[in-house]
Amino acid sequence: MPGGTFDRINAPEYPATISGVRLDIYEITVGRFRAFVEAGKGTQADPPLRDAGAHPKIRESGWNSDWNSELTADKAAMKVALRCPDAFWTDFPEQNENHPMTCMTWFEAFAFCIWDGGRLPTEAEWNYAAAGGAEQRLYPWGTSIDPSKAAYSCHGNGDGAEKCGMDDFLPVGSKSPDGDARWGMADMAGNAGELVLDVFELGFPTPCHDCARLEANTERRVVRGGTAWTDALYVATDAQSAESPRNRNSFVGARCARDLAASVEP
Repeated sequence: MPGGTFDRINAPEYPATISGVRLDIYEITVGRFRAFVEAGKGTQADPPLRDAGAHPKIRESGWNSDWNSELTADKAAMKVALRCPDAFWTDFPEQNENHPMTCMTWFEAFAFCIWDGGRLPTEAEWNYAAAGGAEQRLYPWGTSIDPSKAAYSCHGNGDGAEKCGMDDFLPVGSKSPDGDARWGMADMAGNAGELVLDVFELGFPTPCHDCARLEANTERRVVRGGTAWTDALYVATDAQSAESPRNRNSFVGARCARDLAASVEP
């Protein structure tokens, strides 16, 4: 994704410029996360290295060793913690391996991206990708909401009844390519909500050139993209929500960012 300048949440009072970056096409899946868990990573027994996963142009944006205490003790403890009601995680591979991984904390999502050779995207990077940069799209594909392009408002399973169930959450990429963002990212509206690096506060820091809000607020982290259960208002590219980084939520996941010089596993 090339760098450029755009208006965060489509508001001219919040311009931002980002450098070129790669954002994963898909949300983290259960199958990808399973490899991380089986390797015993992202636990107090094997936490990320200090400063790992830092944005190359943002100071103190990497892993903070003080967060190690927020991780589960070991692989066995993590497997227990991931058993949220209605989440897609199972202790052994089943039919959900291509569904978005949910029920992970913000700390575990960050640790996964580090292990996978990346990092969490900043909110500005995520918003830039979803809005198509200077095209300022209201939805990743354009200006009008369309149930054929995203899993939202409890219509993911196609029943059209607005009866919310976990079958409204689809395997990643199910709405591709029609619902893809300008640079090919899938599911940036609906399906699982996506955690990003920034803490949540009202307004945005300005000026912003490769910026992230990293104040010592560990109580709320930004979630973007809405979910399969939220309506059109919340899947728009100008919408924000927030979660405690400690929460395990059955409808919130993440995707990873990668710096242009970084290698990506096939």
